[in-house]
Amino acid sequence: MGRTIIEDTRNKIGQHAIKNDWWAAHGVKVVRRKLDYGDYMRDEPGWNVAVDTKKDVQELAGNVGREHDRFVRELDRARDAGCRLFILVEELEAYNDRELLHRWVCRTCRMCPEFRAKRCDPNADACRARRFKPMNGATLAKIVTKLEQDHGALFLFTRRGDSARTICDLLGVEYDE
Repeated sequence: MGRTIIEDTRNKIGQHAIKNDWWAAHGVKVVRRKLDYGDYMRDEPGWNVAVDTKKDVQELAGNVGREHDRFVRELDRARDAGCRLFILVEELEAYNDRELLHRWVCRTCRMCPEFRAKRCDPNADACRARRFKPMNGATLAKIVTKLEQDHGALFLFTRRGDSARTICDLLGVEYDE
Protein backbone atom coordinates (compact mmCIF):
# COMPACT_ATOMS: atom_id res chain seq x y z
CA MET A 1 0.00 0.00 0.00
CA GLY A 2 1.20 3.49 -0.81
CA ARG A 3 1.24 6.62 1.26
CA THR A 4 0.55 9.10 -1.54
CA ILE A 5 -2.73 10.67 -2.62
CA ILE A 6 -3.25 12.55 -5.87
CA GLU A 7 -5.35 15.69 -5.41
CA ASP A 8 -7.04 17.30 -8.42
CA THR A 9 -5.47 20.63 -9.35
CA ARG A 10 -8.97 22.14 -9.63
CA ASN A 11 -9.31 21.87 -5.84
CA LYS A 12 -8.62 25.36 -4.57
CA ILE A 13 -5.55 25.60 -2.38
CA GLY A 14 -6.50 26.48 1.17
CA GLN A 15 -10.10 25.27 0.99
CA HIS A 16 -9.07 21.76 2.04
CA ALA A 17 -6.64 22.78 4.79
CA ILE A 18 -8.19 20.51 7.44
CA LYS A 19 -7.64 17.45 5.24
CA ASN A 20 -4.18 18.55 4.13
CA ASP A 21 -3.10 19.25 7.72
CA TRP A 22 -4.36 15.81 8.81
CA TRP A 23 -2.49 14.09 5.98
CA ALA A 24 0.73 15.97 6.79
CA ALA A 25 0.42 15.00 10.46
CA HIS A 26 -0.19 11.33 9.56
CA GLY A 27 2.60 10.81 7.03
CA VAL A 28 0.53 10.97 3.84
CA LYS A 29 2.05 12.77 0.86
CA VAL A 30 -0.30 14.77 -1.37
CA VAL A 31 0.61 15.36 -5.02
CA ARG A 32 -1.47 17.75 -7.14
CA ARG A 33 -2.37 16.62 -10.67
CA LYS A 34 -5.34 17.13 -12.98
CA LEU A 35 -7.84 14.30 -12.63
CA ASP A 36 -10.55 13.41 -15.15
CA TYR A 37 -13.06 12.70 -12.37
CA GLY A 38 -13.12 12.99 -8.62
CA ASP A 39 -10.94 15.04 -6.31
CA TYR A 40 -8.63 12.32 -4.96
CA MET A 41 -7.05 9.12 -6.26
CA ARG A 42 -4.33 6.78 -5.17
CA ASP A 43 -0.95 7.23 -6.85
CA GLU A 44 -0.66 3.71 -8.23
CA PRO A 45 -1.12 2.40 -11.77
CA GLY A 46 -4.17 0.22 -12.16
CA TRP A 47 -5.89 1.53 -9.03
CA ASN A 48 -9.54 2.03 -9.90
CA VAL A 49 -11.03 4.02 -7.02
CA ALA A 50 -11.55 7.79 -6.81
CA VAL A 51 -13.17 10.05 -4.23
CA ASP A 52 -15.08 13.22 -5.08
CA THR A 53 -15.74 15.45 -2.07
CA LYS A 54 -18.62 17.82 -1.41
CA LYS A 55 -18.25 20.40 1.36
CA ASP A 56 -21.79 19.81 2.60
CA VAL A 57 -25.25 18.53 1.70
CA GLN A 58 -26.12 21.94 0.23
CA GLU A 59 -23.34 21.56 -2.38
CA LEU A 60 -24.53 18.02 -3.15
CA ALA A 61 -28.07 19.33 -3.67
CA GLY A 62 -26.76 21.90 -6.17
CA ASN A 63 -24.78 19.24 -8.03
CA VAL A 64 -27.66 16.80 -8.36
CA GLY A 65 -30.19 19.59 -8.98
CA ARG A 66 -29.06 22.61 -11.03
CA GLU A 67 -25.85 20.94 -12.25
CA HIS A 68 -27.40 17.50 -12.76
CA ASP A 69 -26.28 16.91 -16.37
CA ARG A 70 -22.66 17.89 -15.71
CA PHE A 71 -22.59 15.82 -12.53
CA VAL A 72 -23.99 12.72 -14.28
CA ARG A 73 -21.38 13.08 -17.05
CA GLU A 74 -18.64 12.96 -14.39
CA LEU A 75 -20.18 9.87 -12.78
CA ASP A 76 -20.42 8.17 -16.18
CA ARG A 77 -16.84 9.16 -17.10
CA ALA A 78 -15.58 7.39 -13.99
CA ARG A 79 -17.79 4.34 -14.56
CA ASP A 80 -16.78 4.07 -18.24
CA ALA A 81 -13.10 4.19 -17.22
CA GLY A 82 -13.71 1.23 -14.89
CA CYS A 83 -13.34 3.38 -11.79
CA ARG A 84 -15.41 3.11 -8.62
CA LEU A 85 -16.32 6.70 -7.68
CA PHE A 86 -17.22 7.54 -4.09
CA ILE A 87 -18.99 10.84 -3.49
CA LEU A 88 -17.97 11.83 0.03
CA VAL A 89 -20.17 14.54 1.53
CA GLU A 90 -18.56 16.37 4.44
CA GLU A 91 -21.04 17.69 6.94
CA LEU A 92 -21.28 18.54 10.62
CA GLU A 93 -23.79 15.73 10.94
CA ALA A 94 -23.35 12.33 9.29
CA TYR A 95 -26.29 11.49 6.99
CA ASN A 96 -25.41 7.84 6.30
CA ASP A 97 -28.90 6.93 7.39
CA ARG A 98 -31.07 7.94 4.43
CA GLU A 99 -33.91 8.76 6.84
CA LEU A 100 -31.75 11.58 8.22
CA LEU A 101 -31.12 12.79 4.68
CA HIS A 102 -34.90 12.84 4.11
CA ARG A 103 -35.20 15.41 6.92
CA TRP A 104 -32.50 17.74 5.54
CA VAL A 105 -33.70 21.30 4.85
CA CYS A 106 -31.96 23.48 2.26
CA ARG A 107 -30.34 26.80 3.13
CA THR A 108 -32.97 28.72 1.12
CA CYS A 109 -35.74 27.34 3.34
CA ARG A 110 -33.76 27.68 6.59
CA MET A 111 -33.28 31.41 5.87
CA CYS A 112 -36.92 32.01 4.91
CA PRO A 113 -39.16 33.87 7.41
CA GLU A 114 -42.09 31.60 6.49
CA PHE A 115 -40.10 28.49 7.45
CA ARG A 116 -38.74 30.08 10.63
CA ALA A 117 -42.27 31.01 11.69
CA LYS A 118 -43.31 27.38 11.02
CA ARG A 119 -45.83 28.51 8.40
CA CYS A 120 -44.11 26.56 5.62
CA ASP A 121 -43.31 22.89 5.06
CA PRO A 122 -40.14 22.43 2.98
CA ASN A 123 -41.53 19.10 1.73
CA ALA A 124 -44.75 20.66 0.40
CA ASP A 125 -45.39 20.80 -3.34
CA ALA A 126 -45.14 24.58 -3.53
CA CYS A 127 -43.08 27.25 -1.82
CA ARG A 128 -45.17 29.97 -0.17
CA ALA A 129 -42.45 32.66 -0.41
CA ARG A 130 -40.70 31.96 -3.72
CA ARG A 131 -41.54 31.20 -7.33
CA PHE A 132 -39.41 28.06 -7.38
CA LYS A 133 -39.43 24.89 -5.30
CA PRO A 134 -36.17 24.52 -3.37
CA MET A 135 -34.60 21.05 -3.13
CA ASN A 136 -35.81 19.16 -0.06
CA GLY A 137 -34.31 16.20 1.74
CA ALA A 138 -36.80 13.63 0.49
CA THR A 139 -36.17 14.59 -3.14
CA LEU A 140 -32.41 14.66 -2.58
CA ALA A 141 -32.45 11.16 -1.05
CA LYS A 142 -34.41 9.81 -4.05
CA ILE A 143 -32.00 11.41 -6.54
CA VAL A 144 -28.95 10.06 -4.69
CA THR A 145 -30.40 6.54 -4.63
CA LYS A 146 -31.24 6.72 -8.35
CA LEU A 147 -27.75 7.99 -9.23
CA GLU A 148 -26.20 5.10 -7.30
CA GLN A 149 -28.37 2.59 -9.15
CA ASP A 150 -27.99 4.06 -12.65
CA HIS A 151 -24.43 5.42 -12.65
CA GLY A 152 -22.44 3.23 -10.28
CA ALA A 153 -21.29 5.88 -7.81
CA LEU A 154 -21.62 5.41 -4.07
CA PHE A 155 -22.61 8.34 -1.86
CA LEU A 156 -21.14 8.43 1.64
CA PHE A 157 -21.48 11.04 4.35
CA THR A 158 -18.88 11.86 6.98
CA ARG A 159 -18.18 14.47 9.56
CA ARG A 160 -15.73 17.12 8.32
CA GLY A 161 -13.08 16.18 10.86
CA ASP A 162 -13.12 12.55 9.71
CA SER A 163 -12.90 13.28 5.98
CA ALA A 164 -9.13 12.86 5.46
CA ARG A 165 -9.08 9.52 7.28
CA THR A 166 -12.14 8.32 5.35
CA ILE A 167 -10.49 9.23 2.03
CA CYS A 168 -7.38 7.24 3.02
CA ASP A 169 -9.52 4.27 4.00
CA LEU A 170 -11.52 4.37 0.75
CA LEU A 171 -8.34 4.63 -1.34
CA GLY A 172 -6.39 2.08 0.69
CA VAL A 173 -3.70 4.61 1.58
CA GLU A 174 -1.65 3.89 4.69
CA TYR A 175 -1.28 6.56 7.38
CA ASP A 176 0.33 6.89 10.79
CA GLU A 177 -2.04 6.41 13.70
